[in-house]
Amino acid sequence: MNVKWFKDPDNIVYAEVSDFIPNFAKETGIADLAEKIDSFRREPSAGGATLTGKRRTSVKLFIPDLVFDEHLDMGENVWMYLGENYPCYCLYENRDE
Repeated sequence: MNVKWFKDPDNIVYAEVSDFIPNFAKETGIADLAEKIDSFRREPSAGGATLTGKRRTSVKLFIPDLVFDEHLDMGENVWMYLGENYPCYCLYENRDE
């Protein structure tokens, strides 16, 4: 993973967890995706976590501030990486609700 790629705003989608994850979990075939994201958020690792879905899909959960030597905008959040041919999703929670 190249930090320059993640700095390009055209490659990043900012997604609110409760709006985005239910549908994305269905599309990827990862039924317990929300729970896995929450678990990773509570106990992150610098190496991230790779999740495999039923539809030949895999996503990598990671926190940019643990991976890269520099801070990215919202880099303290969990991000989902599907490869450089797809957008990377920066996941956040709406705390106003």
